[in-house]
Amino acid sequence: MKKAMPITAMCLGLGLLGLNTHASEMTGPQATGEAMAQQCAPCHGTNGQALTEAMPPLAGMAIEDFEKAMFSYRDGSRDAVIMDRVARGFTDKEIHAMAVWFEKQPFEPWADTTMKEAYAASKAAKKAMEGQQ
Repeated sequence: MKKAMPITAMCLGLGLLGLNTHASEMTGPQATGEAMAQQCAPCHGTNGQALTEAMPPLAGMAIEDFEKAMFSYRDGSRDAVIMDRVARGFTDKEIHAMAVWFEKQPFEPWADTTMKEAYAASKAAKKAMEGQQ
């Protein structure tokens, strides 16, 4: 019976070692590009369609342009008021997923924006920023 305990402990230890190796290779569930992109809505409009000229639209933006902007914000090579902090919250893979999603969104010109829509977007952006200063 005394020999059974060390063998059991050794098997358990090897099993845990195997689990740790496997766990490090696994990744958790990933949000879709669309889900992550919705975080941009308070400033850049629903689906990246900005409602005012104060924020650039992301809808229809080329993948390469979106990624270049986000990586530049993240590494500090592009000046930003808030986007540098926003970009640091995303991995390369997440930025790419958002870029792919935004590129597929139809771009609509600002000329179709009513003052009521612009005011609502501005109000939503201010509300989203409350407590972040």
